[in-house]
Amino acid sequence: MQINTELAIDAPASDVWKVLTDFASYPQWNPVITKIEGSPIIGEQISFKICVFPKIELPIMACEILIASEQNKELRWRGPTVPVLDAVITGEHYFMVQAMGEGKSRLIHGENFTGLIVPALAPLLQARLTSLYSSMNKSLKERCEKLRLSK
Repeated sequence: MQINTELAIDAPASDVWKVLTDFASYPQWNPVITKIEGSPIIGEQISFKICVFPKIELPIMACEILIASEQNKELRWRGPTVPVLDAVITGEHYFMVQAMGEGKSRLIHGENFTGLIVPALAPLLQARLTSLYSSMNKSLKERCEKLRLSK
């Protein structure tokens, strides 16, 4: 099952990339991933705290491995890294940034899910995560465009 969202941002891809990979600043702008620990380096384990419903944060989850980090283009992680859970449900979360010229870019943001319970959860995951990722995209756009205007 795949969730995919897209959004045009009035900022260059390099600016979008800086915001996406500045994990320490996520609490300042990101309504969904409210904390990330780790580095945007392939092979690194990252942990994060997410808010799936307003004012309801899940505890920090240390179960994701960064599997792609191509500067100004792609950030991707996969988890959980617990072997038993891997067969039940696995998500591969991605952000892809495409330069559109004239200081503009396109964000493609989503997640691919596999595992035994994914078919049963698909309608719930599709509805809730599409909404959450769209909210995150909007906040990312606002942050990138605000930073661009302040230069």
